[in-house]
Amino acid sequence: MSKETVKITLLADNEAAEGLEKEHGFAAWVEVGARRILFDTGHTGVLQTNAARLGINLKDADTLVISHGHRDHTGTLAQFLAENDKAELYFASRIDAERYWYAPEPDSYGMPEASRQALATLPASRVHSFSEPHYLAPGVGITGPVPRLSSFEDTGGSFYFDRNHDKVDAIEDDQSMWFETDEGLVVLLGCCHSGLSNTIDYIRKVSGMTKVRGVVGGMHLLQANEQRLDKTFKVIADWHAEFLIPCHCTGMDSAKKMVAAIGSGTVSHGHAGMVIEAGQLR
Repeated sequence: MSKETVKITLLADNEAAEGLEKEHGFAAWVEVGARRILFDTGHTGVLQTNAARLGINLKDADTLVISHGHRDHTGTLAQFLAENDKAELYFASRIDAERYWYAPEPDSYGMPEASRQALATLPASRVHSFSEPHYLAPGVGITGPVPRLSSFEDTGGSFYFDRNHDKVDAIEDDQSMWFETDEGLVVLLGCCHSGLSNTIDYIRKVSGMTKVRGVVGGMHLLQANEQRLDKTFKVIADWHAEFLIPCHCTGMDSAKKMVAAIGSGTVSHGHAGMVIEAGQLR
């Protein structure tokens, strides 16, 4: 019996290959054997544009995983659901909460109203909200909320549930995906508000696998200070990963520092149109 291969195509990101569009948002297309998984829906419509240009039919998705409820990851949820009437949706709790980001003024940053309404009208059979790790298939997992155990990591900014910044938003719905391959864990991140070290440590614990082959996605180091970056890079170096692909909210300057610390043979900045051949499930 042949093993299923994992292929990840970045469809929305802050950078893009020639001929594709870019935005401040994130979305990825995951192919695992016959399964088609959409991970996040981007921000303003770049997902749909780039998918069409790359010959990817979003109607083929059988699963939609939402990393967290910020608008740059749920921006075209309504548009996706309008054209795909079969995909089952997986997310952690409070995805549709009203949210604000202070940078430095209050900015409404929750799920767009159209996305919120589309989510509310989905039949219960297609909606899966959970608070613990979940396997979509053997070797294909979703973390659910990630325990915050690292002393040097935080959410990456000032986030609140209200405009008056009285109720802190710890972004507890933040989650990531992982794939258990022959050559180690491959991890797909949305924004990783839980912290990179926290997230990888948790996946290792849940999966029982220690080898990290590669990590791709938003790492939310945009506002990280030098102390946090140094500690993060030391943790990363101990993984001895084959590839690290920072995207989206990692921050270009932080990504360049990652290259300097880890090496250009391992670190390469992601962009819409990038294809990651993630290996075979074990």
